[in-house]
Amino acid sequence: MSVGRVLWGVKSIFYVQDRQTSRQFKCVIKGKVLDTDFNIKNRKERSPVVAGDIVDYEPTFTPSDADAIGEGVIIARQDRKNEIKRLKNSGRDVQTLTANIDRLFIIDSIYNPPLRTFFIDRMIFSADVMAIPVTIVINKIDLLDDAIKDFYHHIKEVYTGLGIDIIEVSASTGIGLDTLNDRIGSQTVSFNGHSGVGKSSLIKALQPQHTDIKIGDISRKYDRGTHTTTFAQLYPTSQGGFITDTPGIREFSVFVDSPELVEWHFRDFDGFRDECHYPNCQHIDEPDCAVLAAVEHGDIEPFRYESYLRMRETIQMLKDSKI
Repeated sequence: MSVGRVLWGVKSIFYVQDRQTSRQFKCVIKGKVLDTDFNIKNRKERSPVVAGDIVDYEPTFTPSDADAIGEGVIIARQDRKNEIKRLKNSGRDVQTLTANIDRLFIIDSIYNPPLRTFFIDRMIFSADVMAIPVTIVINKIDLLDDAIKDFYHHIKEVYTGLGIDIIEVSASTGIGLDTLNDRIGSQTVSFNGHSGVGKSSLIKALQPQHTDIKIGDISRKYDRGTHTTTFAQLYPTSQGGFITDTPGIREFSVFVDSPELVEWHFRDFDGFRDECHYPNCQHIDEPDCAVLAAVEHGDIEPFRYESYLRMRETIQMLKDSKI
């Protein structure tokens, strides 16, 4: 029995890097069924194995050429230390984007496509649920101009005030890349963001040995990126770690099963929720709510509170539509 890390997979084929030899093996799941702990009622798991999973596998063919890809079968998936999930198909499917990461890098851009705080807020929430450290990476910082400067600096101040690390970079000019590379170090990290924000471009700039990375274009009509990365893939780094390049996400439905759970993982409410009159306060219209008072007094940023309400609304709709 051997142990390896899943680098990427499409449909029922998974590429596994052996932990000891670093050789790659093209694997299928033994018996086409894998026993996992997935037991979420009325929902289907898109795939039992994803990029980042640690698996037990058996090599069935090991070529003499050390650089050639072998073949094998996956026997079991080891327990995950964390995972980034989202809901699909009106909440009926659960898709795991990546697993077993040391840090989540939320990638966004100044322009082309424009900065979208609602997506950032959902990703922060999902990472906080899993206790995954977060860094926000603002790409295309060289495009920052007077039209957006005040807005951007306000947004930056809000997130840094929440204790979130922010790195400003430009994949095209090289600004901030050394800082980003140092922050990644030898960790296993995931780059997540909308299509077109520059996830693949950043990985290619940071790790130029990966010449097979494809770079997409921006749709002029919608000011959005086109999907180039269609599945999550781990790229080994020169520092001994891995960067997961995930598909561009246009809609991200956070994975918790009840809207009542959102407030427990919303970091803005720390220091306020215990002062609410009701112990199960949802901070919407309850009397003597310390969170609502904090929003009114400017201690909680209104756009962050709006994100909280929208996440609750989305989860409620998905819950109501569940089979």
